Amino acid sequence: MLDSIWSALRRVATSYVLFVVIGVVIGLTVAPLAYGAATGSDGTVAIVPIDGGIDGNTASAYTNMMQQARQNPDIDAVVVVSNSGGGSASASETMYLQTKRTAQQLPVVASVDGSAASGAYYAIAPSRTIYAKPASIVGSVGVLGTLPQELEPNDIVGTTGPNKLSGGDSREFFSVLESLRRAFVSAVYESRGDRIQLTPAELSQAQVYSGSQAVQNGLADEIGDRQAAIERAADEANLESYEVRTLRPDGQTFRFVSRNNYLASDAPNKEMVDFEYFSGAPGTGPTFLMMPGSYVSSSWELGTTGGVDANASASATESVDAAEVDRLRAASATPPVRAVTAGGSR
Repeated sequence: MLDSIWSALRRVATSYVLFVVIGVVIGLTVAPLAYGAATGSDGTVAIVPIDGGIDGNTASAYTNMMQQARQNPDIDAVVVVSNSGGGSASASETMYLQTKRTAQQLPVVASVDGSAASGAYYAIAPSRTIYAKPASIVGSVGVLGTLPQELEPNDIVGTTGPNKLSGGDSREFFSVLESLRRAFVSAVYESRGDRIQLTPAELSQAQVYSGSQAVQNGLADEIGDRQAAIERAADEANLESYEVRTLRPDGQTFRFVSRNNYLASDAPNKEMVDFEYFSGAPGTGPTFLMMPGSYVSSSWELGTTGGVDANASASATESVDAAEVDRLRAASATPPVRAVTAGGSR
């Protein structure tokens, strides 16, 4: 009888130990899954960089990245990081429209590293919030252009209209330049609203500002770095835990005119180029650019390569003194001057 009782107790003890072991094994198996579920990401903040001068390739890559952000259900917010002084006016407008379209669907926050000047500022203007570091360069809201060349039909080239060879006379050129300036200024005011503390006339001076000054005059919102922008974007998307994913085109080489932006950028493939890459030589225009005047040599600013600033030389008006037009035409006949490729930090 006693032996039977002890035998039963041993069976119970053995079963208990077995159940405990099974419980521990199941716990060790399920716990990581439960931990993963508890600490999993709520969504993704995508970083979309703007590196170097803006040309057609830059705008095309930016368009693809923004489309991916809008179409990917895993991406909940976008942070645009700028290390650019602008470039082609048309390409900059394309990027502005992409940012505007994306901001209508997702929170878009901008972070200015080296600079967001001229066309690059145009591109980030629709962002809900713009962060800048104290040493960042912001602004230069204006347009540069190379004057059309004075050409006449000859024994080789004929024309069906007086402006077919040059693309238009100088008065028409300045009118186009002014319309681009107005579109740029209007886009900034539409995007920034009553945050702008500058009058249209002050904004049209195309001045560049430090990050601290930009926050004071309303071109930027807060002093902060890329991480601050990421946290703000996640907060606006209601993400408590999130992944950060950088979108970048494969194999693209990024061309910089500004050494400041070149050094600040973390782009894998980058090179320094002359300003002439964007302006072109006489006879290749007219070319419309949204870039700071500090990238240009003093000779080009005076018109030796046919250059003119809509906010300075044209005084931002549609009516231009005929003598000034003649002076710029005469100056444009001289050989082009190679632009400065380093130290363009403004």
